[in-house]
Amino acid sequence: MYKIICIDKNILRSEAFRSLSKWSLLVYLDFLRKRQMEKVKNNKRSAEWIIKNNGDIVYPYLEAEKKGIGRREYRNAIDELIEKGFLDITHQGSGGRSSDMSRYFIDDRWKNYGTAAFLPAKNPRKKDSRKGVGWSAYHADKKKTSVTKMLPKTTGLNNKSVMPCRKSRKLSSSKTVTSRSGKSEATHCNSIEKCKQVQLPLWSDKIDTIL
Repeated sequence: MYKIICIDKNILRSEAFRSLSKWSLLVYLDFLRKRQMEKVKNNKRSAEWIIKNNGDIVYPYLEAEKKGIGRREYRNAIDELIEKGFLDITHQGSGGRSSDMSRYFIDDRWKNYGTAAFLPAKNPRKKDSRKGVGWSAYHADKKKTSVTKMLPKTTGLNNKSVMPCRKSRKLSSSKTVTSRSGKSEATHCNSIEKCKQVQLPLWSDKIDTIL
C-alpha cells in the first residue's frame, strides 16, 4: 500500500463517479489504496503504469467494519461499484470462517456508463441463498430456538392448557351474639351447601340485643 493515491482526472469528471453514494466512495478509495502499481516500459517513449495485483485484491467484511463501515453499507457499496463499472469479481468467496475470501478486479467500464457501449459486469456478486448448511443454517436454527422458548407450554388432552386448580373463595357470614354469662355464641359457614342458617328469635330473655 502506498501513501499517495493517484486518481485519473477523467474519473472525477465522470457521471458514474459523481453519482456514487458516500459509502461507495469510501470503499472505492480503499480499493485504490490496495493497488500495487508497477511501471512497465513499452515501445512508446513514456512508460505505462499497471496494477500488478489487479484481480487478486481482497477486502473482507471484517476489515470494513474496523474502518466504521457496516456490513449492509459495505455490501451495498460493492454492488453499486460493480453496477457502475468500477469493480468486478474474479472469485466469489465462500464466506463464514473459511479463509476463502472474494477477490476483486478494478475495472474501467465506468468510462461508458450511461451509454449504449456500457458493458455489465462479467461476475456480479451472487447472493448467499444456501439453506440447511453452514453458518446460515446455524443462525436460522438459533433464532428459531430462541423464539420457541418464548412460547407457553401446554399439557393435557386435546391440546388444551390445564390451569392450576385454585380453591374458590366463598363469602360466608358469621354473626356473634354475646350473652349475659360472657360466652359468645357464633355461627361459622364454610360453604353454602354445608352451612345451615341459624335463625334467632327477634326477642329472647338471654339475649339483650335485638336482631
